[in-house]
Amino acid sequence: MKLGTNFFRSQTPSHMTLSQLAMVAIVVVTGAALLVVDNTANDNADADKPMNFVEVSTLSAMPFISANDSMTTNWFCPGVPANDETILSSLVISNASEADISATVTLLSLDQTPVVNAVSIPARSHITLDARGGITSPFVSAVVEIVGSQGSVEQIVRHPAGDAVVLCATQPGTDWYFADGFTGADSIEQIVMTNPYVDATVVDITFVTTDGERSPEQLQGFVLPANSVVALSMDVQGARNEPILAVSIHASSGRLVAGRLQHYLGQGRLGFSMSLGASAMSTQWWFSNGEKISGNTENLVIYNPSSRDRSLSVVFVNGSDSANSIEPLLITAPAHRVITIDTGTIPSLPVGRYGIIVSTNDQDMGDSQGIVVEQVINRRDGNTVGTSVVLGAPHNSASTMWSAPSGVTASEDALQIMNTTSIEATVSVLQVGPAGAVVLGGLESLVLPAGGVLSIGVPPGLPDAQIIVQATTTVVVQRLLLRGHDLIGRSAVLALPHLPSADNFLSESAP
Repeated sequence: MKLGTNFFRSQTPSHMTLSQLAMVAIVVVTGAALLVVDNTANDNADADKPMNFVEVSTLSAMPFISANDSMTTNWFCPGVPANDETILSSLVISNASEADISATVTLLSLDQTPVVNAVSIPARSHITLDARGGITSPFVSAVVEIVGSQGSVEQIVRHPAGDAVVLCATQPGTDWYFADGFTGADSIEQIVMTNPYVDATVVDITFVTTDGERSPEQLQGFVLPANSVVALSMDVQGARNEPILAVSIHASSGRLVAGRLQHYLGQGRLGFSMSLGASAMSTQWWFSNGEKISGNTENLVIYNPSSRDRSLSVVFVNGSDSANSIEPLLITAPAHRVITIDTGTIPSLPVGRYGIIVSTNDQDMGDSQGIVVEQVINRRDGNTVGTSVVLGAPHNSASTMWSAPSGVTASEDALQIMNTTSIEATVSVLQVGPAGAVVLGGLESLVLPAGGVLSIGVPPGLPDAQIIVQATTTVVVQRLLLRGHDLIGRSAVLALPHLPSADNFLSESAP
């Protein structure tokens, strides 16, 4: 596998050595440690919490598995289409612990009473539930309350244009962001907003196109009813046939969970994608699966929702030593705008896989709001294409342990792992089963160079079960999943980090 060692820069570059990467890692570890139980987050908490939600306060812009075994955890899934019989949806609740756990699953819609069910998940196993639960509203969202922090939840959507695994949030937020969006060729984009609380949530929605920022009057003071799911079709909101479409949501009252459904119909994009939004901006975004492969196109979509321009650096890493240090691309992200970097136009970036770090350079000015970055890859085979979109991992999400509650699909590049430190790591892949978390044959103590990336294939024939990636340093883990239906390409989704970063826990039963 060839990996890039140089790339184009728009300004006079500086070099990133592995020692400099170590400084980046310090930021990651420091941020990840800021994890506390928040029981006083809202002055009107009694009115705001419908189900005695135990909330976790963290700086992370993505969901995570808490390393605190004693707390009750909640998972808020961003919703699935429920009135189209060609689309199937499920919830996967996984339990990697040595004891049975119980969960309460509450299904929310726009026009029906919430449906509540109690379920049990045996030790070292998972259960799969119908995400719609018989509800026929346009969208249905799930809130899963788990007793015991070892439980984790993912949402699966099986669409004729491609299947998608969707992360569920670990807490609602007041702000949500989507850097990428696309309605070209009459492609469908819906922003799916869930209010899990007993009071209404009021939001202001802004979007950015090639023409600049728009704040339509009908999207200001927009009310999400209590215990409801509302989906907005962006073409109806004035964003039809837009090749660039970033979205910001701010709750002036209450909180929510926001996801994005996209059905691509042309102009270089085909397929289906659904994803959870970013619940915060970040000063760094990490991508473990950069690709420059013949026939593919890769774009980094960078959204700056803040009110001032941001100076950014984009770094490609591949584990090379300081003699082959990589030169950052220095760019400016204008306020309230979106910029796109086509990595295929970087002539000095060789074919292969690499890690990507997008960072703000002006944190010393006291502005830590950051940016939002997503990666879009179009994988072509003949006259057809498959489009995947993945949010980067925010700066404080790197961990020594990552989980995939719904598992992975067998492929030669199922797991993409990036070492975020300047120290060589070893990586093992485990699967949860009756004997606990057991290392898969041939996937134990794999060497991952400092600042390097590793593509791991998962063999066919594995049972459906939770996958765990364990490393000796902090890493970022992304899954590349088959799209199903004999469709080409891959869908993309991050695994879930364990935060604070967990100690090595390789099962005693592992070979």
